Amino acid sequence: MNAVPIRKIVAAAAVTLLLMAQWTAAGQDPRLQPGDDPVLLALIAEALARNPDVAVAQAAINAAHARSGQASARPDPMVSMNYTNDGWAPSLGSMPMTTLGVMVSQDLPYRGKRQQRVDVAMSEARQTEPLLARARLSIEADVTRAYYGLLLARELAELTGEQRELWRDIESVARARYAVGQGAQQDVLRVQVEVTRIEQRAIEQASEAELRLAELNRLLARPIDARLDTSATLTLRPLAASLTEVIEQARSVSPELVAARLAVATEGSVLALARLDFKPDFSIQAGYMNRGGLAPMWLAGFGVSWPIDKAKRESAVAESQLRSERDSRVIDSIDLQLRFRTQQRYTRARTAEKIINLYDQGIVPQDRMTVESALTSYQGGSVPFVSVLEAMTSLFADRWTRESLVADHARLLASLREASLEATPDMTATGAMGAAPRAGAPGAMTGGMGGR
Repeated sequence: MNAVPIRKIVAAAAVTLLLMAQWTAAGQDPRLQPGDDPVLLALIAEALARNPDVAVAQAAINAAHARSGQASARPDPMVSMNYTNDGWAPSLGSMPMTTLGVMVSQDLPYRGKRQQRVDVAMSEARQTEPLLARARLSIEADVTRAYYGLLLARELAELTGEQRELWRDIESVARARYAVGQGAQQDVLRVQVEVTRIEQRAIEQASEAELRLAELNRLLARPIDARLDTSATLTLRPLAASLTEVIEQARSVSPELVAARLAVATEGSVLALARLDFKPDFSIQAGYMNRGGLAPMWLAGFGVSWPIDKAKRESAVAESQLRSERDSRVIDSIDLQLRFRTQQRYTRARTAEKIINLYDQGIVPQDRMTVESALTSYQGGSVPFVSVLEAMTSLFADRWTRESLVADHARLLASLREASLEATPDMTATGAMGAAPRAGAPGAMTGGMGGR
């Protein structure tokens, strides 16, 4: 497989500074930044530069602005030719009323209408700009989630390897005890079953790592078989900001809120244009008529397009006013939804931090002491092998869950930065603790959370 070029990793420091500048420019709270992992920062920068979704959003914005330029154009002039004949036989040059003429006419909108149409078109074009912001936020979050999913799969694979080696050591102890008549053959067979189950989990984690890497390659528009070398490990980064600060941050960067506010501004311009439709439009005409050998003729004219149908225009004004009121309510709805989603993610992240602390300070150390005690007692013949089995599986199941919680926490922080209105699926931190592999159960892949 093709390795990722080293120069991309070497340039990580410059990329970090670039991202920091972009984040600050966007009003992003530095306490919610995607960390200081240079590999992750380089991946985010590369994805933002190469992902086609960004190019699609930018192209939509360019097209909308190009379309807005059409609104400033004046109505096209009308040029017509006509021939008037005096009598049945052609008589140009012999009859005074026979003429060959050219007529030019130009429509002239009421003062301010053309500029107001430009304002409407520009406002509609600005409504597409949040598409780019949403694409960038979503891509950054997707890259971050896939990256931590990959780290989780690799760390769980290492944990599985560690468990495999430990079970093999215990198998040697069980065989030795069986050989001298102090143990049962069932103990040896049970260890072999657990080793086989570990091989199943190793296969699952290898598959999970491959899928997460494939997801990263898709987001970065890389070759499907590109590798990613990183020495980073899952590390808990507790939230430093308060819930109020995180909610305000989400409101300040939400493209959906920006789009809703732009929609209100657009309706304001549409309403102003609808009111101008009560004003008349004008037209001017000019013409030249050739009469052959006789003296030429010319004409000039002026016309008014009077808005007689008031009901139609009043209906347009009323519609625009109602649409403006609706868009104002949409802003309130989006704001409430954003606040709820942000609080949901924040609460889950805080919950994960508390549970991880329990694992670090109590559960895992206690598991280790239980394993040591069970092994010592088993070697001395004072406890059955099942005590060792239960202690071992509890230790690695709890370590498995702890690593999954750290990855889930990192992905929740990515979702907080994304400020999406979409629901965040339940994860390990919210009650999926039983997903970690236990004794006698097939391996469960808790590292595959790809939600927001």
